[in-house]
Amino acid sequence: MWKLKQLLKRIAHLWRDRRACARTRKIKRNWATRLQDLPLAADGRRLLHIGCGEIEATGYVNLDARPGSHVHIVTQDLFRLEMIPEHAFDLVYMSHVLEHVSHLKVTETLRELRRILKVGGVLRVSVPDFDHILTLYQATDHDIRAIEQPLMGAQDYAFNYHYMIFNDGHLRKLMLNSGFREVRAWNPQDCDHHDFEDWASKTISWEGREYEISLNIEAVK
Repeated sequence: MWKLKQLLKRIAHLWRDRRACARTRKIKRNWATRLQDLPLAADGRRLLHIGCGEIEATGYVNLDARPGSHVHIVTQDLFRLEMIPEHAFDLVYMSHVLEHVSHLKVTETLRELRRILKVGGVLRVSVPDFDHILTLYQATDHDIRAIEQPLMGAQDYAFNYHYMIFNDGHLRKLMLNSGFREVRAWNPQDCDHHDFEDWASKTISWEGREYEISLNIEAVK
């Protein structure tokens, strides 16, 4: 009886492995077919914009939870990217998106983003900076209204809620612990493939004053 159970268990494992391999082959075939229809940057690099929203940036493959005429990949789980094989992109860009991931799954998500990058590829992110939020809170005499949106999200549709907070040191540590070999700041006014405006460069206006809100960090695979 014990040997029969072991044999059945082994058969089940082999079947799961076979199905997993079949899914991987299918993904690669589908991806190879789709590549010719996806945008390519002028310099030949493959770029992915996760959580693109309304932005249609030149040369990017756009991925979002909400469909649009410019969105190439629609998925409500922006951080489990099984439809994309490993080593697919030179640059993955996300602006004010990573904070929408549960703090319990951020490391898992960063590893998944690293998986789809080519060796030497870059994960470029912008997130609300908790240190900037604290500065805003103190400068407005502890007015909760001033920090509601950057801290918790606009909450104007199903996906627009924040589940994680970051500052420079914490995000750098998370990226390094996820397998990236180099982490550095990036400047939206002085970098490649960023000829558009989004939250990476925007400020928050409160009672006639402008406050920085974003932390801009990129990591190299």
